[in-house]
Amino acid sequence: MEAVYPYAHIIHLVLAIIFLGYVFTDVFMISALKNKFGKETDEKINQTLGSKSFKIFPISLLIIVLTGGMMMSRYINSNAGFFETDLQKLLVIKIVLALIIALGVLFNLFTKFTGRKKPHFMQEHFHKVVLVLGFFIVVLAKMMFSA
Repeated sequence: MEAVYPYAHIIHLVLAIIFLGYVFTDVFMISALKNKFGKETDEKINQTLGSKSFKIFPISLLIIVLTGGMMMSRYINSNAGFFETDLQKLLVIKIVLALIIALGVLFNLFTKFTGRKKPHFMQEHFHKVVLVLGFFIVVLAKMMFSA
């Protein structure tokens, strides 16, 4: 596992930047364009962006979760313990925040595949929640390795 760790770390960081960059762009840039061009153009923009993000968003999150799990196993395991050090405690908080994001994405995928309508909160505010949680995940990651 030690030999794979640096590669998992790089992949994890690059995809996390892409993932949060897309969410940031959606929250601050794309949302500013809504209702600016007329209903038909807005729908075309949403369909185009939605089809692209549907391909990138879940796959990148899956790889982020997998690489995060690989890296997590270095710090949290039966030998190292689970809540023994401050690093482990911060890591567990990061994992919980990441699970909230992952569960939200899974819920959105479920509604898309079953043809159900997303709840208003998920439609209007999920990316804002992801951005805030992502910010705290980044801060926690920095805190984990600074002492």
